[in-house]
Amino acid sequence: MAIELFEPRSKRTGDDDPVSQPDLAFAARPLFLRLGETLRRVAELLGVCRATRDRATRHARAWGVPALFFADRIAEAERLAEHAVPARYPEPYFSLLASSFPELDDARNRLPDLLDDALALCGDSIDVRRMARAVPGLRDAANAVPHAEEFAGILGLIEEEVWLVIHPAARAGLRVVVEGVADIAQLHVLLAERLTGDPSREFLAGRRPDIAVVDACRDTLRTEGLVASGRFQFYRPEALQSDGTLPAGFDGSPLWYWGRESLGAVPQQKGERILLIGDPVHPLSWDVTRRYSRVRAEADVVDVLSAGEVERWLSARCPQYRPAIVPITRAA
Repeated sequence: MAIELFEPRSKRTGDDDPVSQPDLAFAARPLFLRLGETLRRVAELLGVCRATRDRATRHARAWGVPALFFADRIAEAERLAEHAVPARYPEPYFSLLASSFPELDDARNRLPDLLDDALALCGDSIDVRRMARAVPGLRDAANAVPHAEEFAGILGLIEEEVWLVIHPAARAGLRVVVEGVADIAQLHVLLAERLTGDPSREFLAGRRPDIAVVDACRDTLRTEGLVASGRFQFYRPEALQSDGTLPAGFDGSPLWYWGRESLGAVPQQKGERILLIGDPVHPLSWDVTRRYSRVRAEADVVDVLSAGEVERWLSARCPQYRPAIVPITRAA
């Protein structure tokens, strides 16, 4: 395939930013250390809230009183219940316990600004994300605090791994390195943009995604009203049949990947994530969203396999596979 090869963005030089990404990552480390400690303190306060709520619930069941067993709050709880405006957990426990745990409450007050700074830095640089992932316990601490869900998700992104993408019917294959991609739907658009084009230049024939859709999946903030169309069907590795083909029609549906699935659903084999693709089984479209809008996403092609290499890959896995005798037209 005559697809242009790209160097992963994290390794490119010539960044216009006056501070290099590695320097920015090094400078950001103290922020992530503070954030980790703050998250652990907030998680501790949430634990106290849960324990208080559980005691209050047990008390209410035993004595038939409002769940907030603090005497000076019973009237307030009854008023909220009467007007059907229940307090949203962890409130009112945060407010009730703040004076008893001033250090933990101070951490709760500092957390929003720290998170906002961390999210901005992580969105700007994969080197910063790499640094954040190296801070011991930071991701676990973020997972323990609901307010840090977005940050935890960004730390959990699968990046800088090699993906082997194989289209068995077209004898086409390539390796890509993915950055900032949250789910299968986003990857679908970015891969379709890279692989689809003029067959005379050995691209896969078909309709390329709309440029506005590609930009929305890559780095622009506007996604409202944009609809993506399915260019491929994505299959799990076990969908590959003994003759080197993919299941026809809806027979293969149990082995499809679905748009909102995380990239972690794609397994690794010998250090690569293996993704099988075929032509779409049925018309498919979805509203374009980007789960982590601050993070630029990319799928960089780093290697293109020849038809012979793809056939050898298939032959090694499919006992009944027979290499093509004549060239195959890569039609959509």
